[in-house]
Amino acid sequence: MYTPGPTLAELSAFGLTPEDVEEEVGILPSVWKSFTIFSALATQWRVGASGATGLDYNVLPWMFELHGVEDAAACMADLQIMESEALKVMHKETK
Repeated sequence: MYTPGPTLAELSAFGLTPEDVEEEVGILPSVWKSFTIFSALATQWRVGASGATGLDYNVLPWMFELHGVEDAAACMADLQIMESEALKVMHKETK
């Protein structure tokens, strides 16, 4: 799964250059399915007064079935790591 980055026109509409958004991220094949599910959960964050608090785990059984996950425990462990790191980024104070 590859999504090309924004075009120069799209970047310039926001006053950005390619250098402003250039970042390459590699996903290990061993966690690809977990990453795909994490990406699909983009609209499933629980949110409180202080912002996101975590993913809504109620949708996970359906997502695991939909994506053919055979080892739900291992996938859940991967998702919790990604969730934890995402929360750190979301709650990082800007200076």
